[in-house]
Amino acid sequence: MAQKKKSGKAVRSAKKGASWQGRREEGKNRLLALIAIIGVIAIVAAYFLDSSALLAVKTDERVSSSTVRLNELMTDNISAMVTESGDVPDWIEITNTGNEDVNIGKYSLLLGSLINRMFSFPEYTLAPGECLLVYAEGMDVPASARSEWSAPFKLSPSGGETLVLMNAQGKAVDTVEIPELGPDVAYRRDRDGSWSAGNATPGADNSSAGGAGVYRESGVHLVDGALEVTEVMSYNTLYFADENGEHHDYVEVHNKSNKDVNLQGWYLSDSSDKLKRWSFPAVILPPDAYIAVHCSGYNRRTDAYHLHTDFRIGTDGENIYLSQPDGRTVSMAEVPAMVADQAYSLTEGGWNTEIAPTPGQANTQSSAAQIHSDLFGDRSGDVYISEVMASATDELVYDWLEIYNGSSQAVNLSDYGLSDSPDKPRKWQFPQGTTIQPGQYMGVYLSGTETSQINGLMNADFALEAAGGYTVTLASPDGDVLDAMYLPKQYTGISYGRMMGENGTFYFEAGSPGSVNGGSHYRSRADMPQASVKGGLFKSGDSFTVELDAPEGSRIYYTLDSTDPTEKSTLYMGPIQVSKTTILRSKVYRDGYMPSLTDTQSYLYDVSNGSNIYVASVVSDPSNLYGSEGIISNYMALWEKEGHFELFTAEGERVLGQGCGLSLHGQDSRKLDVKTFNVIARSTYGKNRFEYPIFDDRDYTSYHSFLMRPSGEDYQYSFMRDTVLSSLMDDTSVMHQKYEPVIVYMNGEYYTLCYLRERINKYSVCQFEGWEGMEKDIDLVRGNVTALVGSNDHFEALLQWIKKNDTTTPEAYEYLDSQIDIQNYIEYMALQIFVGNTDTLNVRRYRNAKADGKWRWILFDLDWSFFNDTDSIRRWLTPGGTGPGNNTDNTLFIGCMKNPTFREQFLTYFGERMATTFSSENVISRFENHYRSIEAVIPQYEAKWGISLDDGISRVVRYAKTRPGKLLNEYFPDVFNMSAADKQKYFGDALDAIQKYANKKEGK
Repeated sequence: MAQKKKSGKAVRSAKKGASWQGRREEGKNRLLALIAIIGVIAIVAAYFLDSSALLAVKTDERVSSSTVRLNELMTDNISAMVTESGDVPDWIEITNTGNEDVNIGKYSLLLGSLINRMFSFPEYTLAPGECLLVYAEGMDVPASARSEWSAPFKLSPSGGETLVLMNAQGKAVDTVEIPELGPDVAYRRDRDGSWSAGNATPGADNSSAGGAGVYRESGVHLVDGALEVTEVMSYNTLYFADENGEHHDYVEVHNKSNKDVNLQGWYLSDSSDKLKRWSFPAVILPPDAYIAVHCSGYNRRTDAYHLHTDFRIGTDGENIYLSQPDGRTVSMAEVPAMVADQAYSLTEGGWNTEIAPTPGQANTQSSAAQIHSDLFGDRSGDVYISEVMASATDELVYDWLEIYNGSSQAVNLSDYGLSDSPDKPRKWQFPQGTTIQPGQYMGVYLSGTETSQINGLMNADFALEAAGGYTVTLASPDGDVLDAMYLPKQYTGISYGRMMGENGTFYFEAGSPGSVNGGSHYRSRADMPQASVKGGLFKSGDSFTVELDAPEGSRIYYTLDSTDPTEKSTLYMGPIQVSKTTILRSKVYRDGYMPSLTDTQSYLYDVSNGSNIYVASVVSDPSNLYGSEGIISNYMALWEKEGHFELFTAEGERVLGQGCGLSLHGQDSRKLDVKTFNVIARSTYGKNRFEYPIFDDRDYTSYHSFLMRPSGEDYQYSFMRDTVLSSLMDDTSVMHQKYEPVIVYMNGEYYTLCYLRERINKYSVCQFEGWEGMEKDIDLVRGNVTALVGSNDHFEALLQWIKKNDTTTPEAYEYLDSQIDIQNYIEYMALQIFVGNTDTLNVRRYRNAKADGKWRWILFDLDWSFFNDTDSIRRWLTPGGTGPGNNTDNTLFIGCMKNPTFREQFLTYFGERMATTFSSENVISRFENHYRSIEAVIPQYEAKWGISLDDGISRVVRYAKTRPGKLLNEYFPDVFNMSAADKQKYFGDALDAIQKYANKKEGK
């Protein structure tokens, strides 16, 4: 479309050889160009000066006798119109509405005020009814063909521009104001002359079928066709070798029609900007047949069994497009980031990584079994992987893998490798001298720790993920993969492995470490039933029916009393009527399949949430909550039970709905009437993440777990201490728990008002710091010494150093600065001292040796703050510990405060915070604003638990009024023996803030 420009070298050579005559000719050309420019200016001037004509065109178009009109345009072309070269430019269409030919030479298009980028049509005769396209590409390219003319401007998808069509005399004959348009959305003239957005009909009459049968998916128009993309692999090491034995990425295409399809002219691409990137040769694909194409970048088309595209697929995620010969996209796969030998497959349950790779075959378990057999042959007479447990029970604690020697002789396994990634097949090696006897089963724990043995068995330093979608391997000392087993999603207490005499792999309801695999076994798990109406918030009088759907051959059982459905429950026979609060739980049973997970839909009626608060529905079999096995009845037991969590916005939109783990949270708070719950996402319950940005103040889009916390011990006092006081750390580096108020229903009954809170664990710490994937590398410690992850050894060594060394020197400050994040620690301690927290042992700290290795602190549980107006600075600086029973180690703070540089930083920072964030005016304002946000739902909460919050709220307000004065006029001056000058230096602004607030309250 665009002419090639001369190289700079060619231009310079032409100038060097120019003669006097050439220069004369050049001058003549410049004069002609100037005349042309003046002509253009005249045309434009005529356009702008002819305001009456333009006004008429915009209203009823009576001014124009021209039959050439603007007909259609597109400002964000993705796939609606593809050029022969595979480009997808924006475009403008004109048409001749008359009955005679029209020469459109010297007609022009003008976009807004882009006078210097006007497009002028070349000589061309536009026939009656003919539609002609102009590409808005922003390049001044002379026309080489009528279908590839290019305007020197581009159209903006955000709209707000005016496009004008002018005739050869420079008169405006048509105009359109372009609105904001989405991808592949056309703006076109209707029969009555008005304009509207709709499907594109480039080059055709706007009343034609055009986009009929076209549907939208991920911003790309997909046309229902005979072919579809059904499988993609972006990191291949074992499967589908090419003609030279090499392994490449691949894309699989399926002919879903009942006729042969000639693939010649069909396209594959990894770019929406160039859908015609790679074309198939003449290959016939029979009905219901599959073809896999190597995405190697080699661009080979001669061998029908080993076709190679000219592109590769990125492992970080990419879209793959299949387009039919006319350029329309018929299928697309939004491929996520994937690991080695992980396939992204279209199955009965949609796109997922649940099944082993099946290139060139149907995406079924039987195909996967056959491909695995073809790949590794019959290993029944060799050493092979027999069974895996990737989600162990509490009793077993650790995951494990078992191998079996099916040969008739002992095999020396020295330096053989096990791995969960085929590209690193010897992650862990069997120790020297390891021998497996004929017929012997040998187990290896997969704890992910560096311990060589656990309970007398070998232990590998990698662990498995229950989410599945990866391959475990057994490799020779040379690194050759001898055996492999692809793991789909795994479930707690259910093992996965082989059966003697059977191809493929199975789920086993009961693991059999050390013995032959048997008992109840299944190829895969049935998908959950689909409900026609999702859970939501409804009003009295709303009535509807719910239909449940599952694949043919399935049986659906359901309950309405929150119990887990079984085959003894009600068999679904038809629509279920709903007209009041209803908890619908259903499960699919299907021969040859493990029963599905339980689907839960909560239809909640007449919920009072003040119109601005989340509503959560927590559902679990009543026996999981109450009775001999219930977590509420046995509140001190550290049990986790299966449940279901749904989250609704204040407007009633269901934004989360999935299975989860439920357990009680806290220590003494477990004994309270209103409980705090951990809500945990695990693959064994369905998904291993909650995919929703629950907390507005975080930019996270998913969470591993969170809390439903009704303010702990403060539930009956102010209900606000922890949330509001924690928010004082919002502009600091200190990690603290964000919150969102929520009304909680449990098994369809109102339970409580509480807060969704971030949960403090290795996942949230790494999420906060940007250390995702490094959860095993951190040290996370609770209280003084309890390591939740890693160890406390590094911190203990720091405390010993402080006890043995002079911490007053500059060198000591440098050492402390290398061990802890000093600013973080100052921010943390400043708040602890300000709020007078008496539950000081409730502390978390963490470090990452693979980052900067410095300790940082987490603000956690301020329920017992703002109660007693204690001299907290003195208590923290008194040797021997602080807090209840002096059980909180204060060695670090005392050692740091002895250092003059640290002390100067701390006092300066504390004074600044007391003048601003910690001021009475700011703190009280925060309490008042928070109270107003939940005021409408407090009466129901108080009635449920038989309490009143009035006195507790009044107490925190009084505390906020008096606390700054006590700290700055009494406690700090006394502890540090401050002079008046010292007080002014550190606390001058804060003391002024105290006085101003007092004057304001007194009306001065």
